[in-house]
Order: sequence, then C-alpha cells, then structure tokens
Amino acid sequence: MADIPLDAQRVVDELRTSRREAGTVAPKCWAPSESFDSTIQHLARPPVHLNDHLGWMHDNWDLRAMLAPPRGPGVRGLTHRVIHRVVMVVLGPYLDRLQDYLGVNVRALDDVARRADDNSAAQLRLVGAVRADLIDFAHHIDERLDG
Repeated sequence: MADIPLDAQRVVDELRTSRREAGTVAPKCWAPSESFDSTIQHLARPPVHLNDHLGWMHDNWDLRAMLAPPRGPGVRGLTHRVIHRVVMVVLGPYLDRLQDYLGVNVRALDDVARRADDNSAAQLRLVGAVRADLIDFAHHIDERLDG
C-alpha cells in the first residue's frame, strides 16, 4: 500500500463537505472495525501439514516391511517362503511401482499442505497490514480534521 499516494487533504475536504451538508458533528476520533479481529480469530486454524490424515499417510506409506519374506522354522516356514517368492516374481514389479506411487503421493500432498499453510500465513499478514494502514490513515485524517 506504500505505492498508493495518500492525498489526505482531498479526503478531509470531502468529509467536511459531507458533514456540512448533513448538518452533523464530526466524530472526534476513529476506531478500527472489530471485523478485523474476528476475521483473524476465525482464520487461526492448525496448519494443514500437521493434519492427522497426513500423519497417518507418513506412518503407513512404506509397504516393504509387509512384503518381506516370511520367517518360520520347519516345512511350514519353507512352504511360506516358496509361495512368497513365487508371488513376488509375479507381483513384484507391480508392488514396486505401487510403493513408488505411494511415496510420490505423500511428498506431493506435503508440498500442497505447506503451500496452503504459506498462503494462510500470507493472508493473515495482509489483513494485519491493511488494518495497520487503515488505522494510520484514520489518524492522519483525524489530525487534518482537527487542524
């Protein structure tokens, strides 16, 4: 807002003219609207990247432990390992690709969540800056009206 030239004299003249036409007494000071504070309070949410669902995805995206060869003694353990080896020969390439896909999805969702958090923070900073500019402008006008 610093690049917008402030012509307070024109605003003061318009306020004086409108006050004379209305025949009212000018307010002695200006107070900012409460809507700014309520807007900031309603926007205060936990960051998206701390969402429980994203946390669950981080904890469960890696399937390698579930796909590890079974362990066990005896004939039964040997049978399970042979069956696992046959299944992995057939489904191994698919499961590797699925593992890569899950990892990429988790990283992409993290990026989106962080960008959403950055945008929320930028909006809050912008609301604060607009509020501060309006308060400064109102003080400047109040000084000019009194002078």
